Amino acid sequence: MPTVALSTGNLDAGTPDLPSLHLGLIHHLSTGNLDAGAPDLASPEMVILYEPWPFRPLVGASDTIENLSEILPSYTEEQRLALRKAPRQNPRYTVKLDPAQFSQAKDFAWRRAGTHVCVPIWWEGIRLAGDVAAADTEISIDTTAGDWRVGGRLIVWQSEDTYALSLITAVAVDKVTLLAPIGADFTTPTIVPVRVARTVEGFSISRGKLVSDVTARFQVEDNVRLEGDAGYPQYQSIDVLTEPTARVSDISENIVQAGEYQDNGSGLVELERQREYVDYGQSIAFLEEGAAAVWRRRVWLHARKGKQKPFWLPSFNSDLKLMAPIGAADTVITVKRAALPAGYLGRHVMIELKNGTRYFRQIVAAARVGDTDQVTLNTSLGAAVSSSQILWFCYLSKVRLDADAATFNFVASGKTAPLVATVSVPVMEVPS
Repeated sequence: MPTVALSTGNLDAGTPDLPSLHLGLIHHLSTGNLDAGAPDLASPEMVILYEPWPFRPLVGASDTIENLSEILPSYTEEQRLALRKAPRQNPRYTVKLDPAQFSQAKDFAWRRAGTHVCVPIWWEGIRLAGDVAAADTEISIDTTAGDWRVGGRLIVWQSEDTYALSLITAVAVDKVTLLAPIGADFTTPTIVPVRVARTVEGFSISRGKLVSDVTARFQVEDNVRLEGDAGYPQYQSIDVLTEPTARVSDISENIVQAGEYQDNGSGLVELERQREYVDYGQSIAFLEEGAAAVWRRRVWLHARKGKQKPFWLPSFNSDLKLMAPIGAADTVITVKRAALPAGYLGRHVMIELKNGTRYFRQIVAAARVGDTDQVTLNTSLGAAVSSSQILWFCYLSKVRLDADAATFNFVASGKTAPLVATVSVPVMEVPS
């Protein structure tokens, strides 16, 4: 049973001055304390609700997830290390402000540059259909598509001048419980999770006659690694990415043999191979619509731990064309010639049917038969399949991210239009 003492007042912390800093004192009582009479309040836990950046961007928002990992390559394979317990979150906001709002924002920047602030994570916010009363200690919201955590903070936001901060003490799938009553009445507000951050790059200002743009990148300090399952099928206990890359930019691929090229300028150029396999790099992109889709992609990227955790990436190209039906017990199948027999060996493939059924197999043998090739799968499909049923018969590549940072760019903010975000990341094939 906790005893809660709340105090609101002025705290002189030197420069800058922090007016009306809200402090919450949380005391945990044991049975022994209660039996002895008066509870022991000698060691309170202090909760500071820092001043929030209250301006909501309609456009110009992005969020970067930044891991730290290290690749230790050898001639035949590589070892991958994750060096950070949780990725750093770096939201960047650009807001368009009228003269009165700009004056308010500039005052905030003078006082708060380089200090801790509360940053609303707007794309995880939920607009209520009803109101919030001053005495409310619970707010009914869907917490399954956002980082609502015990001990975290939230903001009840109606406008940049009308809002309240609170500490979260309990989280259920359909509600959050607050440390104390919210303290003010709000009409159909937006409930937004809040992170503690610093503006390490300060505030950038572009002034116009009627509207000024203010941009800030916030470096979050209360980072955690998100847990959850993105729901992808598994092959060899590794996720298989099942969405073709979104055409938000050109799809690029690069195949190169890593090595040291020795050129004395007068003779042949010699190559000393650094690896027995070629480096195959690609760029993949996602277009996510809605808060649930954005949250799923965020959870999946957290699970990659930067460059450490691999996943299977289908080529989503008709790499192999079936020339004869596959029987339920068949392991040898006939395909149109697409490579030398050695080029098939060891390759992994995905057969996806038009009804959504997927089969993942490995090619263990190959031979030329007339004008076609016969490839042997490691196991049969267990069902009869004809060429007319197949959507994709393509290769699978085991890949990892080839960058520690991934940036969500928000095309629509979710306030006046459904939330839409794009994210593009490079990947590199690894030995399978």
